[in-house]
Amino acid sequence: MGIGDRAYMRSTRPPGEPLSMTLWTLAVLFVFFVLSLIQDAAHAHFLDGLTLREKSPQLWQWLTHGLLHGDFWHILGNGLVLWWTGRIVEQTYGTRVFFTVLAGGTLAGAVAWFLTGLGGAADSSIIGLSAGVYALMLVALLDKLDQQITLLLFFFLPVTLKIRWLLLLTAVGSTLAWIFAELPSRHTWASWSAVGGSSIAHSAHLGGLLFGWLAFRKLNQTTLHVQDPTEALRPSTENDEVRVIARGAYEAEGESTLRNEAKAPAALTPTQARAELDRLLDKISAGGFGSLTAGEKRRIEELSARLR
Repeated sequence: MGIGDRAYMRSTRPPGEPLSMTLWTLAVLFVFFVLSLIQDAAHAHFLDGLTLREKSPQLWQWLTHGLLHGDFWHILGNGLVLWWTGRIVEQTYGTRVFFTVLAGGTLAGAVAWFLTGLGGAADSSIIGLSAGVYALMLVALLDKLDQQITLLLFFFLPVTLKIRWLLLLTAVGSTLAWIFAELPSRHTWASWSAVGGSSIAHSAHLGGLLFGWLAFRKLNQTTLHVQDPTEALRPSTENDEVRVIARGAYEAEGESTLRNEAKAPAALTPTQARAELDRLLDKISAGGFGSLTAGEKRRIEELSARLR
């Protein structure tokens, strides 16, 4: 089987492969959005039990509020970011992590929103999956801070910036909006009034960002080195032994094979394994599959198996 036949080299989904959980999640959100439109048109209240309310929260509402969205722009914004970052998280860490981060971020956002409103005068409510989407965004992008991305502001104005600035602006913007708009509008403080007020739960966004950051740290807590395919093996100063990473060693054709103890792909985090695989794929892109050594070809097999 050639390199072009492998799953990680295909740009389209192979026939018979199940749809991603990211796509299924988007479908569920769309169904609930249609149901909410039907509810509004019929002046009914069959979805009201899913909304999280400040005065009388029910146990299930801490998560079910994420199924509902206020209007088309609300679900469009969350849906676009979910589609972009959810697929990255699912492909890098797996379906279980995808759902854990999405649900955990949604719950953390609800808790942050609830706590910042304690003692407030109004009976507020919250809907939307924004906090969970923000958590996914951090887990997906924190290891890509220096990559550039082009955003279409207002769907027609292209703006290119590094991902680190996107995340920083998101965090700072949410913090300032929470302090000056949302927080005072939920309380009756004579000395601190809202700047225009806010119908957006910026506190929930901050809770989702915090959960995403903690989840990323947990998922990537190892400090194991990701071997560069081009770096030379260096002798260890301990007992003058030459220690090599057998599965990560890249021998030139005709050289003797190094057979010492190895660092297997399973010892890498998914992010580290993907980074090493990307470097090998870049080499293929530059010089073709034949430019790989025997060791590099074996390493691609191991890394692709690790990331399936």
